[in-house]
Amino acid sequence: MLELVIVRHGESVRNHASDLAHHGDTTLLEYQLRFERDESSWDLTQRGIEQARTAGRWIRENIGPNFDLQYVSPFKRTRQTAACLELPGIDWAIDERLRERDWGDYSAPGMPMYSVEQYLQDLSLCGNVTWKREFPDAESVADMIPRCRSFLDDLFRRATSGQVVLVTHGGTMKSLELIIERLEIDESSRLAERHLTNCSVLHYRLSEFDETDTGWKGEVRFASPTTPDVPVSDWQPIATG
Repeated sequence: MLELVIVRHGESVRNHASDLAHHGDTTLLEYQLRFERDESSWDLTQRGIEQARTAGRWIRENIGPNFDLQYVSPFKRTRQTAACLELPGIDWAIDERLRERDWGDYSAPGMPMYSVEQYLQDLSLCGNVTWKREFPDAESVADMIPRCRSFLDDLFRRATSGQVVLVTHGGTMKSLELIIERLEIDESSRLAERHLTNCSVLHYRLSEFDETDTGWKGEVRFASPTTPDVPVSDWQPIATG
């Protein structure tokens, strides 16, 4: 059996700015939209660091501290989260395929100024797996499926047993969910009750891999260690067909 643990990063400076804007203070988000467009360099906030430590403690106590393989997105906030999980003896492998979706170049020539109001509206829409803006190079969750599938194909060729941990992003997690649970795009609403908040955890147990490691059965549970009022879900069967 392969245990696959997928963790979303902790609160980033952009998450914090967006939260402030939702509550009426748009100053920080306006600044970031103009001058801090390099998403890969966004740091965790202090709250994000504490969230990662909380998630790491939950993983150690409920899954175990020892992992055979460890992968992380190249973005700064995921690498910081991985370090703050405080899993012993971990040597994280950076994999570009685990990066977040590309929001697109909203500063490209001819593009209107990206307003705070439009950005917040887009955040409310981006959970739709086929949604993306008209910006150059923009990706939807569905667009990420080929690279996420490539990552999983390589992983399952390397390991169909043991324990593996990934630290990645909300959009990437949704793409991985669709592949692992063998859901079609039009079935994505079945994932809606899992709110992939900062440092939420997907825990898969996969078995019965076929000869080419392209088929499996398994089960999944969902945890949000930083929100105590959200209970850990029961195990749910996946990929049963």
